[in-house]
Amino acid sequence: MPEPVKLRFGAELEVVTGSRSQSQKDWQAVATLLSQELAAAGIKNHVNAEHKDKGESYQEWSLVQEVTIADQKKQNRWGMELVSPILDFQQPEIWNSHLDNVWWVLEKRLQTNTSVECSTHIHISPQTGQWTLGQLKNIAKGALYFERSIDSLLPPDRRANMWCQSNRWNKTFKGESMATAFNWIDGVDSTWHLIFLMCSFSKNSELGQATGAKQDFTPNVFRWNFTPLSEVAKGTIEFRQAPGSGNAAQSKLWVQFVAAFIQAAILYAGSLNPESPPSLELLRTHLLAGAQSSGVQDRSLLESLFVGRTQLAPGPYGVKSFDRDDVMKLKKKAAEKNISLAKFKKLYG
Repeated sequence: MPEPVKLRFGAELEVVTGSRSQSQKDWQAVATLLSQELAAAGIKNHVNAEHKDKGESYQEWSLVQEVTIADQKKQNRWGMELVSPILDFQQPEIWNSHLDNVWWVLEKRLQTNTSVECSTHIHISPQTGQWTLGQLKNIAKGALYFERSIDSLLPPDRRANMWCQSNRWNKTFKGESMATAFNWIDGVDSTWHLIFLMCSFSKNSELGQATGAKQDFTPNVFRWNFTPLSEVAKGTIEFRQAPGSGNAAQSKLWVQFVAAFIQAAILYAGSLNPESPPSLELLRTHLLAGAQSSGVQDRSLLESLFVGRTQLAPGPYGVKSFDRDDVMKLKKKAAEKNISLAKFKKLYG
């Protein structure tokens, strides 16, 4: 059996926030205020208004303008992304403190809410910075096998969303059986090949035609985003499907979820039977086993995900086509640097 892996992660928290006095009239003013309040609470941070990757610090929080979130200008609230430092999952007292303190500022010093446009993204990598191909194959199998079960835990707006497309029903796997998908993953001989299997878009898709793609391509807009693995030793896997967090507990939940799922996939996905349908109970068993192997003592947050949930029917649910406005947003977002990846690069050199 594979050995448990020590993990590092970076979180991206998307919120809508503004000052309590409502005296700040634009994003930059709110970002400056938030930065000052975070610093006063002892949280090292900086404002990165232009998404510049040079000069990023993996030891500080970054405040970034989030163009995919509609500003609430009448309330003087603005779309904000808070990008965490790179944190060691095996040091929960440290990363829990980070999230508690950041959310104290967001809730007590500013006025903060979430919206259906907000999400919580988690980038994760081994403590060494490198995945083995065997680990990546198991993670890919787990992501495909449990996709519909994870959908069952999430609100409808996170199932059909252009920013977190289906891996299971992408251009490569659409129409294929789970057994075939597993066989193809087993046959992969490089990380690049696995990225293409998990995150492929057709050049003939709406997005491909709008961007002038000459061949099938791999954008980063999938539930499990494998494209950062192209950074080789500095690569991460990103989970993009979680909804926006409204408090510290919700942010902690998604950090735990991703770490536990990845750990369980590494340890147990090799024994999944692709001919047997997934279930919420099996996902729960895997998650809790992964959490235990990762050293999570209190697993009540993960348990709470399953309360009142039932497994959704199988099928190509959550495949969303793009309209013209969607394509413009995607092109604009694609031109921005990913700040979490910049932090991992700084850490691993």
